[in-house]
Amino acid sequence: MTNASPPVRGDEATPEQWLLNLKTPCYVLDPTVVLARFADLRERLGTPLIVSLKANPNLDLLIRCGHAFIDGVELASQGELDIVAGRINTPKYVNNPSMDEDFMRAALASRCTFIIDSLEQAQRLIRVIGKQPAPQTVLRLNAGQLVSSGKHPADHFGMNRHDALLTAVALAQANVPIIGLHTFAGSNSFHIDDKGADAAALAHALAAFAPQIARLTSMPVEFLNVGGGFTEHFYSQPQTFEAYRQRIAPLHKTFKVVHESGRGIFAGAGTFVTRVRSVKALGERYVAVCDGGLSHNFLLAKTESMLKNYAQPRLLRRQQPSADAPRLPIQFVGSTCSRADVIGWSHDLSAPPNVGDLVIFDNCGAYNQTYSVSAFLSQSPAHTYIHQS
Repeated sequence: MTNASPPVRGDEATPEQWLLNLKTPCYVLDPTVVLARFADLRERLGTPLIVSLKANPNLDLLIRCGHAFIDGVELASQGELDIVAGRINTPKYVNNPSMDEDFMRAALASRCTFIIDSLEQAQRLIRVIGKQPAPQTVLRLNAGQLVSSGKHPADHFGMNRHDALLTAVALAQANVPIIGLHTFAGSNSFHIDDKGADAAALAHALAAFAPQIARLTSMPVEFLNVGGGFTEHFYSQPQTFEAYRQRIAPLHKTFKVVHESGRGIFAGAGTFVTRVRSVKALGERYVAVCDGGLSHNFLLAKTESMLKNYAQPRLLRRQQPSADAPRLPIQFVGSTCSRADVIGWSHDLSAPPNVGDLVIFDNCGAYNQTYSVSAFLSQSPAHTYIHQS
């Protein structure tokens, strides 16, 4: 169940007949792909690679892959912390701007490193620490403020330089060590260009700011976490990674440069499978109504996209279609009463699917399952299977 070979389309033969016996809708997760993607991306970067668990916090998958995450995991909720507690012995980084006292206490007990998003959050952490041993902290800088070229999105994460300095003072006065700096430009943001706003520019901007923090705290800034933003198809950018390694090479003399990834590691390791429940001809298309839709895979519905570039799934047929059936595009829709519940299109002229055929979407291992709202119409969540290739 890897994506190493080109996807099989339409009526071509497929070795995936075993999928027909699964309960649908479902996700099929392959730990061998996770392990391979992690090792591949880490080697391309030439740096440690922290795994962002929010991309896929499935416990069964973690049990099979967690041993490989040698550089640590990034956790964005107490629920994610509960999943790894006692199972991950590598560094744990907690990162959530709205972190409350209970989350902080749990993270302290688990000896996590705190990524600090604001002065107020630092002050809250100081109060929670009390007389306990202080944890290590990392200051998060807003990417748009750090490289003010207008090329990075104006998101609400991290601090400007002024607030980061104030936060450093507050933490230093409370004897809370600051060991590093962090920034992240957003999903799919990893690129190299000559405009001064690429991934390497972010890394160098963090490095340039680090001495100001060190002077205030009288402690060296040990490492720079420059996030990630890698796509699920990062392996198609060999020249970009080569140029990036060259650009950040001078930083290794002073800092331990690290990266994070969730999408790049998990996306290709997950497949979403749904079953055709009814088929009709409508206008110049077939409509295949499936048992899974936006309640199970919200991202496929593209409701957050201005231009809806729907995924083209594979169709696993139970039987060959009638040779007399007209060839038309196929629209794949979900199981809710929402007009937005369109999850895919096949614009190849195809014979209609039959009831019971499977519709298979690749690259659904990151965010697709957890970003979906299954409470709509009281839908049951999708099943999950682990399948090793």
